[in-house]
Amino acid sequence: MVCRNLEDLYELFLLGTLEGEEGREIAEHVSRACPNCIYQLREATLTLCLLAGTAKPVRLKPKQKSHLLQRLKKK
Repeated sequence: MVCRNLEDLYELFLLGTLEGEEGREIAEHVSRACPNCIYQLREATLTLCLLAGTAKPVRLKPKQKSHLLQRLKKK
């Protein structure tokens, strides 16, 4: 896997949304401590943190909250 092929995937990787072969390949590549990927993952982490900080809090209805928690437990 070539690092420049990963540029659009770092945030998705950090969010845990990549599945299958693509997710495994990235995890394996990153586990080799590629300096470029480590830097890019740090930048992606910062981006995600900044974006999360701009979101408005949402109050879920009890039924919605229960459904969401059940879905998260399955993952």
